[in-house]
Amino acid sequence: MRVRLERSGGFANVRRSVTVDAAALAPGQAEELRRLVAAADLGTFSENPTPLAGRPDRFIYRLTVEDEKAEHTVTVSEDAASEDLQRLVGWLQQTAEG
Repeated sequence: MRVRLERSGGFANVRRSVTVDAAALAPGQAEELRRLVAAADLGTFSENPTPLAGRPDRFIYRLTVEDEKAEHTVTVSEDAASEDLQRLVGWLQQTAEG
């Protein structure tokens, strides 16, 4: 499994991209990645979110999950991100920074 996170928006609209590949992780970390992706339930999010009015400085997350079977991409506004999705985003950022 490989997960790519692209974050855009925010006050300065700085784009950031990280990729975490389970094959390059320790077994425990790889299992944590799979658990976080499953908990985030990305299938429940729209591919193209509508930003909430009056909140132009929020982040937009574009997540692509690749595994042996398929590739799935969703785009989620910060306002619509569930706690589980926020945990996944934070974990990806922290893990990529090493």
